[in-house]
Amino acid sequence: MSECEEIKNAKNDIKKIRALEDKYGLIIFRMGLTYLFDAGHSNFDDDYVQEGFKAILAEEEENKASGTNTIMTPDFKCEILLCSAELAQFTIWTLFAYIKKYVAVNV
Repeated sequence: MSECEEIKNAKNDIKKIRALEDKYGLIIFRMGLTYLFDAGHSNFDDDYVQEGFKAILAEEEENKASGTNTIMTPDFKCEILLCSAELAQFTIWTLFAYIKKYVAVNV
């Protein structure tokens, strides 16, 4: 692949990541990035996502049984998981490039 093609592909990937940010919204997108890096980029395959859904639903059942109210709804947690899974389709370096340019970090 030529350098020109690599640059074109990188620009297309950045546009796709921007579309995911638009799709999920800023909060879920940022949480999705965080979850992706916390869980590990290489772990995000279909089985991992399905297990994540099962864990979210099991936790919700436990919370209902104990009368516990959580800040995040199961739907919100599932959206974060889906966002992370979609972000995992990109290379780590493309994600870092996107974060460097478009995700403001205030520490």
